Amino acid sequence: MAKFSLGRDEEESEAGPSSHSESPKHKKQKTSKEEVPKEDDDNDHLVRSGREGISISSSSISVTLVDPEVLDCSICMEPLTPPIFQCENGHIACSPCCTKLGNKCPSCSWPIGYNRCRAIEKVIESIEVSCQHARYGCKETFSYKQKLTHEETCIYAPCTCPVSDCTFLGSSEQLYLHFSSKHWASARRFQYNCPFSVSFDKDDSFLVFQGEEDGRLFLLNNQIELIGNAISVTCIGPSSVMGGFSYDLISRRGRSSLRLQSFTKSVKGQMESSLFVDFLMVPYDFSRCFGQLKLEVCIWSSRELE
Repeated sequence: MAKFSLGRDEEESEAGPSSHSESPKHKKQKTSKEEVPKEDDDNDHLVRSGREGISISSSSISVTLVDPEVLDCSICMEPLTPPIFQCENGHIACSPCCTKLGNKCPSCSWPIGYNRCRAIEKVIESIEVSCQHARYGCKETFSYKQKLTHEETCIYAPCTCPVSDCTFLGSSEQLYLHFSSKHWASARRFQYNCPFSVSFDKDDSFLVFQGEEDGRLFLLNNQIELIGNAISVTCIGPSSVMGGFSYDLISRRGRSSLRLQSFTKSVKGQMESSLFVDFLMVPYDFSRCFGQLKLEVCIWSSRELE
């Protein structure tokens, strides 16, 4: 069994020589003259320091990093994934950053993007991590290089409650249950693929819709612009549901009408103050309802259309 020691402080001065021989398969170059003392259990050893804890078995090592950002690219701050490059002075960067910077190290101006940092690549490839959304219910573990891809679409990514004075934060499923329990009267219930009418003040920033079938939450976003109201529909939930729902918006005045057909965008909470690409612009002089906006809305579920 191999013995490893990382970041030892005071314990190095107290450690005595080990009586175990190293297996050729796992032989490591020693960086210290002192080794970890023999423990009562010959099959497991525990090495602790002021910064890291390492539990060693015959098959794997469990490591807790005090600063997980050491495994992120220092330029873009995204998780490092192979290929990883280093300059002559040892500064490392991910491949996309090397290209964007014209293969010039931002730390020392030496060329970068030609020499691979194999040691860091092997570390990255050997690490398995848990999803950062584990506290909200995700049980997935995956290699470190898959971390960003998984978490961008994780169905347990936390969402905030759209009610302004509510501080609830949880997965989308937890949010739907919370909203049904605590804010039932704050949403308009609807059925997928069935048109319904809504009326609201022109100054209202949003309305909440909740699906009767699945409890899913949608926002009718209303932004005030110079020429009128820009209206769109978003779905509160993980980005993995993007494209799963489409919607129709119709504003009528007599025999005239304005209409938008689009797909919902997934958001983690109440819409921020920026326009989406798709929206229905209702000019101020188009609606004559004494400060009210009247719309016909239909939200379509792709599951119902298959």
